[in-house]
Amino acid sequence: MSNTIASVLASIAAAGTFYLKPARRSMTRALVCEKLDPLVTVPVPEGELVFTCPTRRAAHDPVHLYTGEPETIAWIDALPAGAVMWDIGANVGTYALYAARHRGARIVAFEPSAATYAVLCANIRRNRLDALVDAYCIALAGRTGLDRLYMAHAEAGQSMHGFGAPRTITGAIAEPQTQTVPGFTIDRFCEVFAPPPPEHVKLDVDGLEHAIIAGGTQTLRRHTKSVLVEIDGAARDQGGGAIVAALAAAGFAEDKSFARRPGSRNVLFRR
Repeated sequence: MSNTIASVLASIAAAGTFYLKPARRSMTRALVCEKLDPLVTVPVPEGELVFTCPTRRAAHDPVHLYTGEPETIAWIDALPAGAVMWDIGANVGTYALYAARHRGARIVAFEPSAATYAVLCANIRRNRLDALVDAYCIALAGRTGLDRLYMAHAEAGQSMHGFGAPRTITGAIAEPQTQTVPGFTIDRFCEVFAPPPPEHVKLDVDGLEHAIIAGGTQTLRRHTKSVLVEIDGAARDQGGGAIVAALAAAGFAEDKSFARRPGSRNVLFRR
């Protein structure tokens, strides 16, 4: 039904501007998109969060804030007020903004997709959380250097991207679109830029989790108390072995008392 309605409305806009000269037609249609300004408003204990949604996928996580990953919400709700949380794979900022608004958390967010990063920054501004949320359009990885982000879909809000190789937890990306991205290990990023060090880490990057952890062993050992990591796809089929081993090397073990719903992908580790 939504596709049908959207197609009809798009046809009306196209027909209503068809008579215009090409340049004016394009500008008018772009103005229509700007004026529509699709938003998702989500209630939080402190009021509300408002997310801009230029694509359907960008609306998905905000719409499902409380139901998509309730274990993530439970973890954030238990964070100490004002804690420093790194959101690695922040997407449009759903959980980063929730943590900033609800817990007053100091957020360092990483999102390498340019289209998604633009929406993340717009959401930070719209909710006036720029004093609490710093966002960077870089990839955290197992090594520092320039490389490519491989994407099956490059629109804002999409996920399942691969950095350095066209592969994710679901396998090879067929006919990927690419974007050049600077990559840093956690340790090198901290050494060069001295950001607020991560007291708590949310990690969801669809395939490089173990490499990112291995590249941040020194920082995680020194500063981090908990890591909530998504273990899914091939990693889950293997029992999360590489991720668990990398976290063990940094002094972390799974918190078996952390309540996970059946089928949930997120696992909590503490040091």
